Amino acid sequence: MKKMSTLCFVLYCIVSQAQTVSTVTEGVFYDGFGITSNGDVYCSNFQGDGVFKYEFSTGNVTTFATGFTNPNGIGVTNDDRIYICEAGGGTIHIYDTDGSLLDTVTGLNNPTGVKYDAQEDRMLWVSYNQSSLNVLDPETNASEIMIQGAPLNGPSGIAFVGDQTYISNYNDRKIFRLEDNETLTEIAQLPAGAAQNNVLGFLTSKGDFLYGTQIGEHRIYRIDPETGEIFLFAGSTSGNADGDLETATFNFPNGILGDPTNDRIYISDAGTSNLRIIQDVSLNVDAFAKADTTIQLFSNSQNDSITIKGTFVPAQKYSIKVYGTSGQLVKTEEGITQEETLEVQLDTGTWSKGAYFVKIQTGEKTVTKKFIKQ
Repeated sequence: MKKMSTLCFVLYCIVSQAQTVSTVTEGVFYDGFGITSNGDVYCSNFQGDGVFKYEFSTGNVTTFATGFTNPNGIGVTNDDRIYICEAGGGTIHIYDTDGSLLDTVTGLNNPTGVKYDAQEDRMLWVSYNQSSLNVLDPETNASEIMIQGAPLNGPSGIAFVGDQTYISNYNDRKIFRLEDNETLTEIAQLPAGAAQNNVLGFLTSKGDFLYGTQIGEHRIYRIDPETGEIFLFAGSTSGNADGDLETATFNFPNGILGDPTNDRIYISDAGTSNLRIIQDVSLNVDAFAKADTTIQLFSNSQNDSITIKGTFVPAQKYSIKVYGTSGQLVKTEEGITQEETLEVQLDTGTWSKGAYFVKIQTGEKTVTKKFIKQ
């Protein structure tokens, strides 16, 4: 009798109020975001030289500041000091909400993302070129490297859930938890299902979840930081469709920001430089209910096959796709569920050792799970 190891995960569906997407076409919203206490949103144009400001209360879009070389990540302190990464200029600029320059921190190596860590009263910033996580004292502007090198691989995203800090890599789409200010523990990795641009733009949080953009897939994923499970939150093919979240499309989504006081998530579509606004976002796991689709993934002791078992709604189309970490499609299985129970076995005997992503779609629900072939 073969020994079996089990990984269980459940598809979720939204049962709260409808989530909708709208578009703001004024301004150039291309890259990283920041938000002040009054709800004003700031976004950089990496391909240009400016940062734009969006006022949700009025809908006004204005140019906040210009003259940067590749402006990138933006962070805001609890007293509304706005930190802007100038990646191409090796500088972080500090502004007040009136647009007055308060200070500059120079001599930095390619600052890519910056966020305020309220737990420690400090600024954290990451360098893409240096693959480093750094701490910046908001009082003295002294900068110090906290972690450099692997597993960081072109980091860009910083987010917080509770008192936990999370860092994401742009290049390989991996997400890490910062532990004891000295260790990064991998919790998840976004899939690589696009033909190109399989990268993770930025990371944010909303309620109990992390959210990340997979630029080449034109999708936004929700990540449970406790379990590492990854769920498709929004997006499908490239497009600019507004309306219901389930059918809305995105065009190379890059920057992402969860509004901490309102049920909104902001997205910068790099393909159009438009601002996308997802409204009525559910705040926490209590706003989700288990769907009637439960799936289990088994790997046998010989590591020559995996078995996918699940309970489904009968007469429902399903799709199973397996990808390697570089995005290559390894296996596809499609069909129609005949009974409530489905069991599909995939032969992995010829597959190379390493990590794979199994993406399972049934109806409008999609979930991706990573597994390791030993």
